[in-house]
Amino acid sequence: MYNVIVWKTNGNEDIRVFKKKPTFNEIYPLINCSMIEIQKAYLKDDHKTYEMYCDEEAKLSRKPANERATIAWYRWLDNAGRMCMPGDTINGDVAIIKKLNVKINDKTKDIQSIS
Repeated sequence: MYNVIVWKTNGNEDIRVFKKKPTFNEIYPLINCSMIEIQKAYLKDDHKTYEMYCDEEAKLSRKPANERATIAWYRWLDNAGRMCMPGDTINGDVAIIKKLNVKINDKTKDIQSIS
């Protein structure tokens, strides 16, 4: 099972659940794009690095900066000892895929998180 967490440029967050790791074709409509660029994001809540699926053409199509995604990207850059151009941003909506560690109860088919 996978959670796909979509961070919108307006500050909202949507979560979608997939049984299998979603494909690019499944992510395109979630972040409103036709070409994906993968960046890294460091999330403080669980102290892990994740791939962040971004709109490759967001800046060209003048989509607004995504403050939350930019902060997570800067955090990853800092932790990894990397740099970017001063003032650079992640633009447009982004998706983060988190694999869930789940245990399925055979009798009731309930899904319980064990992570």
